[in-house]
Amino acid sequence: MKITRTKSSFTCLLLLLLTICSNGYSQSEQQVKQELEKRGINTQEEILSELRKRGMSEDDARRQARLYGLDYDEYIRKYISKNEEPTSLESIQKIERDTIDYNSERQDNNSQKAETIQIEQKQEGLDYFGYNIFNNNPFANEQALVGNIDPGYLIGPGDELRVYLWGEAEFQFEGKVDINGNLFIPNVGQVFVAGTSYEGLNVRMKEFLSKFYSGLKKDPPKIFLDVSLTKLRPIRIVVMGESKNPGSHLINSFATTLNSLYVSGGIQTSGSLRDIKVFRNNRFISNVDLYDYLVKGALREDLRLMNNDVIFIPTRMNAIRLKGEVNKPAIYELKDNEGLLDLIGFAGGLKPTAFTKTVTVKRIRATNNRSNGSSFDREIVSVNYDSLLRNGINFRLQDGDEVTFGEVLDKYDNLVTIAGSVFRPGDYQLNNDLKIRELINSAGGIRPNTYLDKIDVFRKDRNGELKFLSFSLSEIMADVNSSQNIVLQADDSLKVYNNEELKSLETVSIEGFLSEPKTILWRKDLSLYDLIFMSANVEDLEYRNRILTSRADLLRYQQGKLEYQVIPFNLDEVLDKKFNAVLKPKDRVILYSKDITETLDKYVFVKGAVKNEGKYLLTDSMTVEDLIIQSGGFLKKSYRESVTVSRENFDFTGNKIAFNTDVDLDLNYLLGSSKKSSSNYILQDNDQVSVSYIPGSSEQRAVQLTGEIKFPGTYYLESKGDMLTEVIERAGGVSPNVYLAGARLYRNGQQLAFDFQKALGEQNEKFDIILQNADSIYFPESIYTVKVEGEVANPSLQKYLENKTVRAYVKNAGGKTKNGESIYLTQPNGFTRKVGFLSNPKVLDGSVITVSAKPPKEPRDNGKFLENFGTIAAIVSSTLTTIVLVQSIK
Repeated sequence: MKITRTKSSFTCLLLLLLTICSNGYSQSEQQVKQELEKRGINTQEEILSELRKRGMSEDDARRQARLYGLDYDEYIRKYISKNEEPTSLESIQKIERDTIDYNSERQDNNSQKAETIQIEQKQEGLDYFGYNIFNNNPFANEQALVGNIDPGYLIGPGDELRVYLWGEAEFQFEGKVDINGNLFIPNVGQVFVAGTSYEGLNVRMKEFLSKFYSGLKKDPPKIFLDVSLTKLRPIRIVVMGESKNPGSHLINSFATTLNSLYVSGGIQTSGSLRDIKVFRNNRFISNVDLYDYLVKGALREDLRLMNNDVIFIPTRMNAIRLKGEVNKPAIYELKDNEGLLDLIGFAGGLKPTAFTKTVTVKRIRATNNRSNGSSFDREIVSVNYDSLLRNGINFRLQDGDEVTFGEVLDKYDNLVTIAGSVFRPGDYQLNNDLKIRELINSAGGIRPNTYLDKIDVFRKDRNGELKFLSFSLSEIMADVNSSQNIVLQADDSLKVYNNEELKSLETVSIEGFLSEPKTILWRKDLSLYDLIFMSANVEDLEYRNRILTSRADLLRYQQGKLEYQVIPFNLDEVLDKKFNAVLKPKDRVILYSKDITETLDKYVFVKGAVKNEGKYLLTDSMTVEDLIIQSGGFLKKSYRESVTVSRENFDFTGNKIAFNTDVDLDLNYLLGSSKKSSSNYILQDNDQVSVSYIPGSSEQRAVQLTGEIKFPGTYYLESKGDMLTEVIERAGGVSPNVYLAGARLYRNGQQLAFDFQKALGEQNEKFDIILQNADSIYFPESIYTVKVEGEVANPSLQKYLENKTVRAYVKNAGGKTKNGESIYLTQPNGFTRKVGFLSNPKVLDGSVITVSAKPPKEPRDNGKFLENFGTIAAIVSSTLTTIVLVQSIK
């Protein structure tokens, strides 16, 4: 016997078993085998006999077996051909797909209608791509499921049929196929219909009913028959995983994988749309990628489901955010072999405005790529999308990536504009070396009544500010080589005026609280708001806080008068468009700053034991602790218990000019441990804060020792009373070559007169000195020179000779000049003495001899002398007269 006959026999047997099983649902292969053995159907002849009794074809039996989830080919190889080796599952694509459009009625044990579920599908302003297809659920309305039935549909237990006879006899009946596959018709009997195709159902019923209604087979027929399905039997499927309503569901027997997703309420945004798996009899048979359906409108693996099929929805593989200039910005899911090019395909491509040379990818580094030394695990990746397309490279993306396509600049690099008195004003292409005259000709030339003495070119400078250049239009049109016929640049805008506009070539200006005064051409309907908005940065918050909004002035020129009319207005009302005025030529607008009535920039000062003394901007509710933090904080020796605040006093009737207040510091507030300072002392403008040093503390003090000393360098003082001799001793003492008489001590940049010979050479404690910070001491070798300067014939540097006197050195310098007067001797130790007339001291090495100049003589006034002489004579005469009178009285 041929294998096809064997398969047909098995199919009949399988159909017989399935139509009499008590549960009405699919059976396993072992259950089928046990049931066959139980009924004693063991030969192929018995199977064929049963098949003939039921009037079924081979195709009917094959479809019925598939309907209950059994593969008859595999069963035959196992149990009929005695092939115990299981065969691999054939490609599920071999199953014929139903290509007829249909809808069927859904029956649910709970009798609940599915409601439209609005899934949460937004994250950071983006939709999750694809999940909104489940928002409109066709299974929520059972009436929408009624439709055409596949002619190949096999009748089975649970289907409801309607039988209708009309003609010589009329009869109508509706009934359900029982679990044994029979349809019971009142007054007629039962007929076995399970396994019959919907297309052949009418023939089978006609054959059966003709036994009772002979008119069905007359020619022509006297009775007519119609058999139809009123309700399809349900099948039960299970939806698991990331479903909105996981679990067991009843669905019509025509349902596919996509239908099952609708029945379960759709997929959560945590679930995958790319790998929905279908299992049948504990075997994986298919997976569905809904992106095929969403993007291409096709589902290659959307199989018709069978009883007890399991649909599993795994969690989504990843979440890739796509933003910017794409047709469908959303959050997408990519498979392992997909990249940026696939992502753009899913998004419907790019918009024409997309900038493709630089695509920004914000990425969270994968856990295994995070470096131990970095505190940041996010990075930016820039991708050249044009280069990817040219080279066919698919840039790989990873979970959490955010891809952004920016927009091309809203700017033309070859645009020039001409307006005004030309025939075709508008935008034009900037060609190489395009000049003013060429652009005017391209615009159709100038109109009649054009003002020929002026054409303006508006051009942005490097700072982006709009400037304009004025040229003579008549000269440009007369001479193509004119120097005024300049080459235009991108974004240049030309304005050609007519004679009527010439009358309006007046200006208006705005000044005052602006970055700089501005004057613009007046035009018709130019409003006060327009001028202020284009000139002042009114949208800047700091500017709005500083400008005086309660008062601004409009100065209007008065015909026949020299004075302007002042029209005050409220700036807030203008900016809120509650008040506006149309400007006239020569109008001037003046804006004012709030500093005319109040101090805008307020400062406080800090000094003393802080890191950065100086002036600081006063902030709102500023405390002493806030100021100390801004100044860099305390020094090591700062007194931190309290500070002194000096606040100016404006009571000028008395002598008190300031109030000094000791303010306790709250270190917890300063360090942020508390939110509010316990002192509650708020600083005011021009407050002076003084931070004291810890009592008794001071900065380190150092002196510098250089020259002929054993260990020259910087030495730090151990106490405020360190003496010179103590520091010299710490430095190892002076060297044998030192010239003590010439040693010098500098303090605050000046030489201190000090006798090192007596302090160190003679060790006279009376001449020792306490050193101070930054003192500098220099111990030289012998100099062997004496300097003579001042009013001498030849100021010079002379060789030092032992026991030589002052006057000898002066004599060697040519002696005094006529203007010379006193002689002064400055010893190397800094002491200076005047050399008297009879004095002539010996000079030490390194001394300086200075001859001073006589003071200038005042010019003699003879008239003054006579006046003084007369006064003296009168006094003497008066005195003698008095003496004589006194003696006469005696």
